[in-house]
Amino acid sequence: MLNLRKFVLCGAALNIAIAISLAVSTVSFTTSASAGDTNLKMAFFASPKHPIWSRLMAPWGKKLEGGGVGIKVTGYPGSQIGGKPPGAFKRVVNGIADMEFHIPGYTSTLFPRTLVMEIPLQYETSVEATKAMWRIYDKHIAPDYKRVKLLGLWGTDVPVVMTNKVVRTPDDLKGLKLRTPSRNQAAIIKAFGAIPVAMPMPQTYGALEKGVVDGAIVGISVVKSFKLAEVVKHYIVDLPMGFSPQIIAMNRNSYDKLTPQQKVVIDKNSGLGLSIDGAKNYEAARKGGIATITKRPDTSITKLTPAEKKLWVDKLKGVVKVWVKDFEKQGLPYGQMVADYLKK
Repeated sequence: MLNLRKFVLCGAALNIAIAISLAVSTVSFTTSASAGDTNLKMAFFASPKHPIWSRLMAPWGKKLEGGGVGIKVTGYPGSQIGGKPPGAFKRVVNGIADMEFHIPGYTSTLFPRTLVMEIPLQYETSVEATKAMWRIYDKHIAPDYKRVKLLGLWGTDVPVVMTNKVVRTPDDLKGLKLRTPSRNQAAIIKAFGAIPVAMPMPQTYGALEKGVVDGAIVGISVVKSFKLAEVVKHYIVDLPMGFSPQIIAMNRNSYDKLTPQQKVVIDKNSGLGLSIDGAKNYEAARKGGIATITKRPDTSITKLTPAEKKLWVDKLKGVVKVWVKDFEKQGLPYGQMVADYLKK
């Protein structure tokens, strides 16, 4: 017979343990704070071990607190704020988080201008692409961020083709299901003859392991940060793909309520400088990702011949033409935006 009193006590203990666990897993970047400090909640959907948190957001939070203007940042990595990754931007707009990391491709319709960064046949590094985005930000990109204060915008490392079969030409992808983070990348996948499957990155490991998808087109950095090298075996790393943009945004009201001195500290530590740090983070992660798959005995990098690479480039050229045409139909000056973005 069930001991109800014991059951209730165990349940209470479990609830206390969960509460303690959640409290411990939040991150305060200072050991003390005064009563008059402005507390900002900073959220991130992935683990605190992810490089975006450990090498970018957490050190950045410390910089804000070190500005001496009464800013306190409390970190909530690991989706503690609640909700799934695609809802991050909405959480910032609604003030559930004061600041949060977001991947615009998850909510493509909200960021048609930002996603110019995904257009292929452009820059070689994420640092170059990030600088180009900030060069055209005021002229072209800013309307995507009317509801928030944009703090950072950068590109990930150059996407690679990763599959569980050896692929040399676009025809080899026909019929394969590839994970995609955005509508625009889905267009590239379709052009290759593959089937795009939309899903956030945290779900990709399980989808590959179970055969729900056959691969992905994504930055090689994920083989370490999301352990994809355990479940995907073959890679093409030298195609001229575009970049997946990432952002850190701040609730507009939270920013407006800051003192002038606090705004100065936020502004000084945001924008292009923070974004370049984000891009460099991914450039370093790309090197680490390639090293990881090179060392593993169960993975391989496919070396394309010039003729094989031309087949991929020709497909990508067709994608760019359709892409620009489709956005122009929506009333966006996409042709001029692309030209300005690619102007070196």
